[in-house]
Amino acid sequence: MRRIRREALRHPATLMLAGLMALLGVLTAPVRMLAEEPFRRLVGTGLGTVEDASWSPFTYGLFADHPLELGVALVALALLVAPAERLMGAWRTLLVALLAPALGASAGMLLQGADILGLGAWNDGRAVIDPLAPAVGALMAASVSAVRLWRRRIRILGVSALLLMVLYSGTSVDLFRFLTALAGLVLGLVLLAERRPTVTWARSSQHEARTLLAGLVLAAAVAPFAAIASGMPWGPLHPLGLLLQPGASGAAGCADQVATPACVAELALARLSGPGPVLLSVLPLLVLALAAYGMLRGRRVAAWLAATVNLLLAGLAAFYFVILPAVPDGDQLELVAPDRALVPIALSVLLPLGLAVRIAFALPHFTVRPGWPALRRYLGTIAAAAAGSAVLYVGAGFLLRTQFEPPVTLFALLVDLPERFVPVGYLTLRELQFVPAGLAADLVHAWVGPAFWAVVLVATAVVIYEAAGREKAGDLGRIRAMLRQEGCGSLSYMATWQGNDYWFTDDGRLAVAYRVVSDVALTTGPPIGPRAGRAEAALAFAAHCGDNGWIPAFYGIDEGLRSALQERGWHATEVGDDAVLDPQTLVMAGKRWQDVRTSLNRARKLGFTDEWTTWEQLGLAARSQIEAISEDWVAARNLPEMDFTLGGLDEMQDPEVRLLLAVDPAGRIDAVTSWLPTYSEGEVIGWTLDVMRRRADSMNGVVEFLIARMLHRAKERGLSFVSLSAAPLSRAVQPTGDLAGSVLGFLGRRLEALYGFRSLLAFKLKFQPVFRPLHLAFPDAVMLPPVAMAIARAYLPELTMQQAVTLTRSLVFASDAGRAAGPKVPTR
Repeated sequence: MRRIRREALRHPATLMLAGLMALLGVLTAPVRMLAEEPFRRLVGTGLGTVEDASWSPFTYGLFADHPLELGVALVALALLVAPAERLMGAWRTLLVALLAPALGASAGMLLQGADILGLGAWNDGRAVIDPLAPAVGALMAASVSAVRLWRRRIRILGVSALLLMVLYSGTSVDLFRFLTALAGLVLGLVLLAERRPTVTWARSSQHEARTLLAGLVLAAAVAPFAAIASGMPWGPLHPLGLLLQPGASGAAGCADQVATPACVAELALARLSGPGPVLLSVLPLLVLALAAYGMLRGRRVAAWLAATVNLLLAGLAAFYFVILPAVPDGDQLELVAPDRALVPIALSVLLPLGLAVRIAFALPHFTVRPGWPALRRYLGTIAAAAAGSAVLYVGAGFLLRTQFEPPVTLFALLVDLPERFVPVGYLTLRELQFVPAGLAADLVHAWVGPAFWAVVLVATAVVIYEAAGREKAGDLGRIRAMLRQEGCGSLSYMATWQGNDYWFTDDGRLAVAYRVVSDVALTTGPPIGPRAGRAEAALAFAAHCGDNGWIPAFYGIDEGLRSALQERGWHATEVGDDAVLDPQTLVMAGKRWQDVRTSLNRARKLGFTDEWTTWEQLGLAARSQIEAISEDWVAARNLPEMDFTLGGLDEMQDPEVRLLLAVDPAGRIDAVTSWLPTYSEGEVIGWTLDVMRRRADSMNGVVEFLIARMLHRAKERGLSFVSLSAAPLSRAVQPTGDLAGSVLGFLGRRLEALYGFRSLLAFKLKFQPVFRPLHLAFPDAVMLPPVAMAIARAYLPELTMQQAVTLTRSLVFASDAGRAAGPKVPTR
């Protein structure tokens, strides 16, 4: 109770709004029971009431239609307005909560009254009461002051969901709510923006991009269900609402082929003659919702499926609502008022089309691909289901042709075949040419479409859950077991990351983690397993690559394997230096450690603590803070996140990865580092730094504080080493006279201008590490340009084709220049 009282006192505006809504609901309940409609016209707003009740734009958001809606509104105040009040303050929250709904309703009535672009169709004639409007307006206004992560989520997901509801609900309340959100955003920019608002685009991390796109796809799958209740004549599900209306029947006729409401209802009910057509309308949206889940998990096949289904929905809307009305045939009904349908038709085509295009451009964010056997099985299942259901419908329909009214011909069945797979909502302007009159004909006519979409749904669930393939999932388990027995260096745990494939020797004792990029099999470190057999395993893997037409390239290997491969005629060069420290001999004394000691002392004085944990052990609030830190870090650099040997939020979530957090006295996380384990005989012998990110306004030296604390922990636990990892393509000492080194050095310098690898290397020098060189080995010098290009594409999956061509030309030029320069004596 003390906590509730304390929270209430911290949110006076929220408490005032909640108390006012509850009080008005209790006091007006008897009046509403006696005179519901007059009371609604008194406090609600709309074109028909605002002239008699000019105050209604300010009151319609303070009342609810029934107690359940009031309860939902009070929960929305607690979940949405209270956080907004913490960002805006009490008086701004009250102002926005009252003013934004009034502006939104006024703008909505203006659009309805002027019937701009047919928006008069959203006037359902009822006075609008919407207790959620104050929460929507306040949340959108507060997004101006929210951290980048939540600002982007609130605006993109909130506005998109509200816009979809406008399309599929067709009611004044959803139109007013959408415009209230826009009004809240404008008020937030006016009241809260610290500087003049500008339109900028901030890059998202791969994790956040997947989250946003999955949220948009899920909203696109859920929003059409609103049409069931509203009766809005757009989208795949709107005819289902007719089944819920009492007394619905097909009594009215379709005279003169005009799409009157009675005619459309008659056709829809005729098509919905059983559960089969209902399922046919719902199943594609369930497939879309399942694809959204797969996208959240990084499955590329789910992204392709979501883009394909959205393209299908856009194409169906364009074909049945645009093309066929423009060139009508004998089966097409004419729209009663086509000008009033302009906006909904445009939205029903452009929204899914735009989402499909956005997903297509974001495919590099989805790194988990199914194995070729799983993909072939998935596509083959869908193709077989489509072909089988088509043959079944045409063949069985022709055999049962006398069970249709009128009897059908083979040509009529072929013409009708595509509509067996289309949701009924797109067919309400098409007249029926025949209907089944027998049980067998009805089964064939009504169930071939649902059967096909059911197969798609089940096959999609299988391929998403087994996106990496059952074999790859089993291989990953074997890799983890091998790493626990004997790790192959400080970077060995990166072999478990998404995007890797696995190859095993015939005896299963050694394995190679690799990814194929532009026909180059780029490994993640040396072969995993007993050190004595790694050279032979590398050569066997090279033979496997030759059988598949790939170029083998061992990236990040140690001196031993490099020497063994060079003795067999391979070419090798250094690609980085692993910064390793021995915690058992470490003493933070002397001038060189002064910066680190200063960071430790400053953190102690300010009350900072370090928290050693895992992602699974963190609460929702802590995870949200880490996500916000990561998003701000990515957006501030405005560059694509790098991949391959550089982890991010996805890699943090591995249960064996540890997080070390810097937490201030108020419980705020100021910085986060993640650490990868290295095992020997089942025990952790060292930790490798992967991610290190901090808030822009955090304490100076907060990351140095975390690394120093990690070194103390490692010393206390008797670990063999702590690695600060290797900066990609950046070396502590630059060798000369090496052709491959010159080309990769050129590549490193091109990326250095953007990502600052040399700065990262300079940061690690503060801890006085020992640098152990990491090497790249490949069979022949002529393979250097494609190998270098593959490394660039592995680190930058979002690299465009034009950028790749430009970089390849530069690499070839650097390679030719290196050959012309001739050999030089290495300085190292």
